[in-house]
Amino acid sequence: MAGRFLRSMAQGFLIVIVTIYLSRIGFSGIQIGFIFTVTIVVSLIFAILVGFFADRYGRKLVIIVMTAISAVSAFGFIFTTNYYALMVLIAAGTIGRGGGAGSGGAFGPFYPAEQALITDSVKPAFRNHAFSYLSIFGTVGSAVGSILALIPSHDPDLFGMGWRGGYLFLMALASLIYFVMIFVTLPIKEKKDRPKRQKAFQLSWKLLGKLSITNAVNGLGIGFLGPILVYWFFVKYGAGTDAIGILYTIVNLMAIIPFLMAAPLAKIFGSIKTIVATRIFGVASLILMAFMPTFFLAGVFFTIRMLVIAVGNPLRQSFVMGQAKSEERSTVASLSNLPQQITSSIGPVAGGYLIDVSLIEMPILFAAGFQFVNAILYWYFFKNSDEHNGE
Repeated sequence: MAGRFLRSMAQGFLIVIVTIYLSRIGFSGIQIGFIFTVTIVVSLIFAILVGFFADRYGRKLVIIVMTAISAVSAFGFIFTTNYYALMVLIAAGTIGRGGGAGSGGAFGPFYPAEQALITDSVKPAFRNHAFSYLSIFGTVGSAVGSILALIPSHDPDLFGMGWRGGYLFLMALASLIYFVMIFVTLPIKEKKDRPKRQKAFQLSWKLLGKLSITNAVNGLGIGFLGPILVYWFFVKYGAGTDAIGILYTIVNLMAIIPFLMAAPLAKIFGSIKTIVATRIFGVASLILMAFMPTFFLAGVFFTIRMLVIAVGNPLRQSFVMGQAKSEERSTVASLSNLPQQITSSIGPVAGGYLIDVSLIEMPILFAAGFQFVNAILYWYFFKNSDEHNGE
């Protein structure tokens, strides 16, 4: 949980400042989108490796290695901002998955190992609660990070480096946070007698197939949101790091409430019904947000959307871990999200292009449409697998 807090804090300001920084130094929406597409693809490769190695050699070791890569990449970002090709590669290890408003914090490519480690550490009846608490720690970290994102606007000439000073300072801070996270992870004790997967291709393929289909559709929607959403706010409303940072801070702090409600709601209605209902309500809020005339009103509907879908975030993670066998949890988590990583790589470039040609609302509407289909598929595949108490 401490590790999730720290990583989420770093991602909380990186998710805001990087997009606007790249735009201010002259990159187009397509170029910015391409950077995030490469980031997604590299994270995809990392996630596959994490899944296999974590189940075989240990989840803790994988988390430490991936965190070290993030620390080096974040520091390297400072020295590559004038070299687009190098910056694309460096950004791939710096900007991880999640970290935006209401997401439950940053996951990063090592999250399959993190999920399996958490699941092995709690009793099944308390699994929903554990993932809810993990999301709360991540959300608080993201909120702190969102506040730090105000630094470039508050002090436009930090350290006498001109307008870039605040941005570069935060990139260096992200590297430091990742190094601290390594030392926080070291004391974790992992069960040595846990079951270990011996055969590479022995998996719950039926479960994996269902998860892959739903996640592939969800990825198409996520690609049009994520970091590109900051660019959307920036272009449509002229919102800077200060306004977006405040909005993300508010959403992150308020998201603590739905995370606390997730486990009790799942116990009453069942995990699947709760996940599907909140996702459909979130789609409606997203559509309304696309047509709001002011940043304030768009922010209101964005907040509503994020708070509603936040209920389902820990429940989805908990459900997958509950369905997978102990010895294959990391692998199932990584492979089931592989299609999502692939399809989400389409959105940033496509969304950046649509914004550049003044089809401002289309990225948001595409995101809403794909996430609606995701909700329907999730219900179709898992309605008979619902868990009312996480057992």
